[in-house]
Amino acid sequence: MISSVTVCSSSKFYDRAQHAADALRALGLTVHTPRFDYNEEHVVVGEPDKIRLTHEFLAKVARSDAVYVIASGGYAGVSVCIEVGYAYALDKVVLCSEEPTEFAVRALVDAVVPVAEISEKVQLIGRAQRDAAS
Repeated sequence: MISSVTVCSSSKFYDRAQHAADALRALGLTVHTPRFDYNEEHVVVGEPDKIRLTHEFLAKVARSDAVYVIASGGYAGVSVCIEVGYAYALDKVVLCSEEPTEFAVRALVDAVVPVAEISEKVQLIGRAQRDAAS
């Protein structure tokens, strides 16, 4: 079973990411999120900050059982694509809010779970799903 999850999201979708994080916490899960205070829609993030934030975030992915990707309209973004690949390589469960448009990301997704359905479906998903697909 999943006990911890990292929410991955483009800064464009931080409102949805915060909603997903709240829904996941309501299930009693440990939730790691992007640094919402570094929302590139509102602040300029320089290269040194981006490098540091990337390393910090990948450490969150490594500590989690799963990642939950906000893929609004199927869009994930370059950084999120890297995070998904990293999570998959570490044998984490990969969940998306919508089917990703990027085929390479789509190939790594264990399940699509819309934000509105998190409370109903996330607890049912675990590593067994990936094992069944192999």
